[in-house]
Amino acid sequence: MDSALTTTNLCKTYGKHEVLRDVNLRVPTGAVYGFVGANGAGKTTTIRILLGLARATSGSATVLGVQRGSLPPTPVEGVSYLPDVPNISPWLSPKDALISFARLEGTSADVASGRADDLLDLVGLRHASGKVGSFSRGMKQRLGIAASLITAPRLLILDEPTSALDPMGRADVLSIIRELSGHATVMFSSHILGDVEKVSTHIGLLHRGRLLAQGRLEELLAESGNTQAHLMVSARAELRREVVEAIRAVDPGAVVEPGVQGLERFYEGLVARGEAR
Repeated sequence: MDSALTTTNLCKTYGKHEVLRDVNLRVPTGAVYGFVGANGAGKTTTIRILLGLARATSGSATVLGVQRGSLPPTPVEGVSYLPDVPNISPWLSPKDALISFARLEGTSADVASGRADDLLDLVGLRHASGKVGSFSRGMKQRLGIAASLITAPRLLILDEPTSALDPMGRADVLSIIRELSGHATVMFSSHILGDVEKVSTHIGLLHRGRLLAQGRLEELLAESGNTQAHLMVSARAELRREVVEAIRAVDPGAVVEPGVQGLERFYEGLVARGEAR
């Protein structure tokens, strides 16, 4: 499978502070790529270089076949970006906001209007009343995703799209990202491992500026022995205990722990081994 985005030995330093060291990303075309790392790991710096907003100290990068890493940047058609806090005029209605973004890119008014309706349906805001300024944080985030899609991009880059949302807002945004699978390549950064595991086809794990692992999510977890089946049981405590006992009767080696996911264990193990070096 060809790659929508790559980096080769990408490095970035600010003075003596090393932010990225020899990062080699491969984001397959059509993937939903979760770019995982703690706050300060270097995710946003990587994204800024990919977008042409920052210069690489060394190494190279390509976005849809266009070279990145140097300034001034060359515009790349087919790429959309959503920052962690969307900045949309509070005085506009959601549809007018989307049409404005589309018109800036040269889309005709009729096409822009049709796309706006379709995207507002996608993000669940078709019948939202009022201006953008009255929207909740989650509604603004969903509208931001719609705005980033209004030009029908081939590659969508999202920086921490769920970090400031409540559980319902996060679930809404993750559902939208899942819907985009197969329609566009999506790269989204996050430090929330559960969110990444729910929607990603591929992942890259960044820690202190180094890429510890990347690849297809299910394959990485299988290779590490961290595959898990997630079972939600809504019942009284006695019945839940019976379910756990039944699972262990079938597989005595099964580990049954609430709230622990495969990616979380995988990430913790990689970080621990990296720290031990």
